[in-house]
Amino acid sequence: MTTEEPNAGGGSQEPAISACEFASLVEMVGTELPDVLIDLLDTYLEESAGLVGALQSAKARDREAEMLRPAHSLKSSSASVGAMRLSALCAALEEYLRQGRGPLDTGAQVDRIAAEFARVVQALEQEKLQLRSR
Repeated sequence: MTTEEPNAGGGSQEPAISACEFASLVEMVGTELPDVLIDLLDTYLEESAGLVGALQSAKARDREAEMLRPAHSLKSSSASVGAMRLSALCAALEEYLRQGRGPLDTGAQVDRIAAEFARVVQALEQEKLQLRSR
């Protein structure tokens, strides 16, 4: 693992969930059946927790090669629910792992991904509460 750590993915001041992207998801799924969207979010949260866990496990064992698949999967699924910063953090990790170029402390990047995922969980739980109240 390299030692320099760029601020890959931007600052944490931006919202965990893009309102515009999330609105697109709601429009695509539809508002007449909020349970469908809630189930989709629950599936995302459950599967993503496993992917973050896989990244943390690979980090703990110093196995960068094992980070590629979960980083790629988490990047794509996070973008689909509007977690754009989380997606960008995963994209930076994936790009580094694929290309092997540029200074990136993969362990620190996994930590940033885990911290951002915690923000995403909180934001999506709030969205689920709002969906249930409709």
